[in-house]
Amino acid sequence: MLEANNASVQVGQKLLLKDIDFSINLGEFAVVLGPNGAGKSTLLKALCGDISLTQGDVIYHQQRVQDLSALALSHIRAVLTQQYDCEFPFSVQEIVDMSHYVHQRECTPDSLREYSQQAMQTLSVEHLAKRCFTQLSGGEKQRVQFARVLCQLLPTLHANKPCYLMIDEPTASLDLYHQYQVMKLAQQIAKQGAGVVAVVHDLALAASFADKVYLLQQGELVATGSPEEVLSNAQLMSTYGIDAEITLSDMFLPTLGVAKAFGLAAEK
Repeated sequence: MLEANNASVQVGQKLLLKDIDFSINLGEFAVVLGPNGAGKSTLLKALCGDISLTQGDVIYHQQRVQDLSALALSHIRAVLTQQYDCEFPFSVQEIVDMSHYVHQRECTPDSLREYSQQAMQTLSVEHLAKRCFTQLSGGEKQRVQFARVLCQLLPTLHANKPCYLMIDEPTASLDLYHQYQVMKLAQQIAKQGAGVVAVVHDLALAASFADKVYLLQQGELVATGSPEEVLSNAQLMSTYGIDAEITLSDMFLPTLGVAKAFGLAAEK
């Protein structure tokens, strides 16, 4: 289990996270939601061990994150950040292969190459292998980075060891088809035994794929539970200030409907 207990983050006079309790089991897919500035990315960075807590602890299987070395932590969790750019003319293949450093002691070069190939095929970027990363579109870059992160995770997954995938706005810059493909992939990775935590803005995507939802507002956790429990009309009105509801269907994935009259009163 990965958990955060009473976690707070303060920078200067600004409290970014306040008394957050969070937990995810292996095999679960948790989505973190909230308005802009709610603290979603800050929470993800805290869970990854990338920022220090002012208060509380982040614990990976009874080990505090600050007690783990960078290499040990990279075996346990892989992180897809919101923004990643590279000014050097690396090929797509070289970008994905950067993940090999983590496992070069326990994996053969041949097996590492196989993991790269598997990750690139999964993200449908194998045809870009020889392309220069800097010349790709935003959506292509995002998928290549996901392939790199997946390649880092695969050896641990295949060894049936505990691992977690952390993804910050993984659908940014992606077209509709690839948005759903990426979220479906994250769900499949969870079903293979990893714990997956994703920060997203799209409520319908969260309702479609998440096992558990954490809803943040102004740095505080205001609701947690299944998508059906958290994404109620009353909660969406309270947190986002919109009259909206998630519609379920036997044939289609959940959709978000916003009242036609939304915003009219404020404009008068």
